[in-house]
Amino acid sequence: MKKLIIAAGLILALAACSNSEEPSVNGNTVEDGNSANENNAVDHGIDEEQEESAGFTVDDEGNVIEADVPEGKASELLSAYDEYIAAFNSEDIDRYMKTIAQEPDGFDREEDQAALSEAFEAYDTQYETTDETIVKYEEERAEVFATLSVNMKDANSDDAVEQEGRQVVVFKKEDDEWKVTSVHFIGN
Repeated sequence: MKKLIIAAGLILALAACSNSEEPSVNGNTVEDGNSANENNAVDHGIDEEQEESAGFTVDDEGNVIEADVPEGKASELLSAYDEYIAAFNSEDIDRYMKTIAQEPDGFDREEDQAALSEAFEAYDTQYETTDETIVKYEEERAEVFATLSVNMKDANSDDAVEQEGRQVVVFKKEDDEWKVTSVHFIGN
């Protein structure tokens, strides 16, 4: 079971890579505030040195605020998001890689492909999303927020683990198609 929990973290890390090169260390002291970690709930896993930041805003009731997006563009973007999730769930690495930008901003494409290929062989993993919302939109860049449940089962046993959180997937236009360029995950 311990191996499965570690693997779940790996899957989430692969699917939610940040640009942080330094691991965060929490010594469980008073000095270890939430802002000391680049991948924390306050910053939504955003490296402030990035050219573009990602995230979402909530209203007074805690609802994610939707961006103003032309209707046809919203449908196109949400279709790209749906394909990204479906490709991951199918565990078809070629299909999945077609959803990823050729030069992603948040991770190394080849490393992501190699690690996910191994993970797909060892684990049955499913993403279930709700609350899909376009939270930022520009002609060449957009962000989609969703609540995410990751269900992961060891392919060779009945061991399973589930993790929930919130995710922002950043897309950019490549050859007039929306492609995933970075992913930010905030675990519950």
